[in-house]
Amino acid sequence: MTLLKQFMGWVTASNKISSPGFFYLRRRLLLAYLLVMGTILGISGTALYIFFTRSLNQQLDQRLLTLVQAAAPSLNKVKYEGGRQTLDKELPWRALFSDREQSLEWFDVNGELLAREGWDFPRSPLVKKSLNEGSPIFQQENKIRSVTISVYADGVKKDTLQLKGYIRASESLHKINTTLTQLQVGLWLGGGTALFFIGLSSFYLTHQAFKPTLQSFQQLKQFMAEASHELRNPLTKINFATEALLSHPDLFRRASDLRKLTMIQSSAEQMQQLLEDLLFLARTDSMPSSDGWEGSILALSELLLPLVEHFQALASDKGIDFETQLQENLAIKGDPSQLSRAFSNLLENALKYTKTGGKISLYLEQSKQRVIVYIEDTGIGIAAEQLPLIFQRFWRTERARRQQQEGLGLGLPIVQAIIKQHGGKISVNSEVNVGTCFKVYLPLA
Repeated sequence: MTLLKQFMGWVTASNKISSPGFFYLRRRLLLAYLLVMGTILGISGTALYIFFTRSLNQQLDQRLLTLVQAAAPSLNKVKYEGGRQTLDKELPWRALFSDREQSLEWFDVNGELLAREGWDFPRSPLVKKSLNEGSPIFQQENKIRSVTISVYADGVKKDTLQLKGYIRASESLHKINTTLTQLQVGLWLGGGTALFFIGLSSFYLTHQAFKPTLQSFQQLKQFMAEASHELRNPLTKINFATEALLSHPDLFRRASDLRKLTMIQSSAEQMQQLLEDLLFLARTDSMPSSDGWEGSILALSELLLPLVEHFQALASDKGIDFETQLQENLAIKGDPSQLSRAFSNLLENALKYTKTGGKISLYLEQSKQRVIVYIEDTGIGIAAEQLPLIFQRFWRTERARRQQQEGLGLGLPIVQAIIKQHGGKISVNSEVNVGTCFKVYLPLA
């Protein structure tokens, strides 16, 4: 009993760990780490790009504002004398901005253009209403940034100012856009390179971090194999002894002794079945899932026909209607014994949880390159919040426990393991007091 308790404790602790599951967990951890680091790098790169863009735009605005303010005294020269020679003579500082593709425009008080110098000019009209309030106006049009100011001079009365006109300075955004494009390329290349090396280091670190877990798992698998071997022999002896004693009921003086012996035999058989199921799951865990079974070709209707005959008889005894619709010419690849076990478990559950007067349906359907097996019942159903748990090992609904239904909670995990090994999948829809429908998807041969 001590060995049995120890074995069951190890099994319970290993419900959520398997060899493929271990690598799946490590892969998920690696992907999660890369996702987090990628998000951090993305946010940091975006913040850097926004900051750099704002900084360049602020420098451009300040440069244009300096230019237009420096050009303010030239408005009178342009207004009353005019001509390019006057501009070249009065504005020698203009050469300082020649490499930045800048331009200047002079306007009178009515917004009429007086003169212009430079390369690219905006087409938008002056916003005189805002300019008359004294604040510079910044505008952007067709990749050209501009700033416009109003120019005032002393009026007739010394304590008043008179509007003389407007000056607008502009500069092309070509160089800024080129710089930002180079920054984007640098951020993408730097981020990609960083993620690559982060991925390599993360792979190494997760491998090192999971080494103790993998070692413990290997020890657990070895213990399960040894424990199952040690438990199988005494259970076989118990079964043999109880069968021999039950074959001679005249040896027992009291009926209670016979009932106790029957209970011992039933418990031994249940424990032996548990060991077989656990060993099957352990072997399945160590095998990778495939896209298709490399076995013999089977006619699915012929595989299901013996199960239909068996469960139809059981359903009839229980007063349950059993309907079938087996479409022929649907061939799959697989192990007939394993597939029969999977469908038998599903039909057994449907029969177990369906009351007298209920209905069980089994039918096939072809969908592209797959065949879908529907097993539907009008049983007690499963609550929506419990559906994600039904394929966990040793899990059973509270309602099934209260009704003391037979089972160890390994039937559906075994079904799922078999279907996955055959390159398929299984899904379930259920509603309490309405029924349950299992759908098994298998690739066609």
